[in-house]
Amino acid sequence: MKQGFENSGLAQEVLGFHCPRWAELPGIALYMDQVTGYLNEVFAPLCPPGEEKLLTKAMVNNYVKQKVMAPPTNKKYGRTHVAQLLVICALKQVFSIPEIGSMIRAQMDHCPVEQAYDCFCEELESALRAVFLGQAAPTQIRNEQDPAAITLLRGAVQAYASKVYVQKRLAFAEQTAQQE
Repeated sequence: MKQGFENSGLAQEVLGFHCPRWAELPGIALYMDQVTGYLNEVFAPLCPPGEEKLLTKAMVNNYVKQKVMAPPTNKKYGRTHVAQLLVICALKQVFSIPEIGSMIRAQMDHCPVEQAYDCFCEELESALRAVFLGQAAPTQIRNEQDPAAITLLRGAVQAYASKVYVQKRLAFAEQTAQQE
């Protein structure tokens, strides 16, 4: 009997994805190799098969050079850096780096980095569940959230979630065709 995509390992891996919240991010500053390793590990469930490296040292240096994020302190990256890189890693799949920089600044204009980042994580996981389970995306906005900023964020993560869905669905179709 054929296994459906919804019950496949590819779909279940995405549905089990957890974006680490602010309090779960490393509490100590990390060197470049540690940062890239950590972020590539976090995003492994969302990467298309065969594309395990979502972030390289050159990419991080480029984001600093483009002023999308602050430079490291004494060659170490803190929680804010890691949080910004997590956002960049997801959104760079569908948006340009300058667009991502604008979105990050828009979120930061309305709330502290910790709150903005945790909101991103919640919205990302919610968008992935909605796309992979065929459910409607949430529409309720909490009182402390700016409606324009949250609408922008939701649109961005929904675009990324849709891309992940298409890539995983294509990978599943390819795996199924090879098994037949």
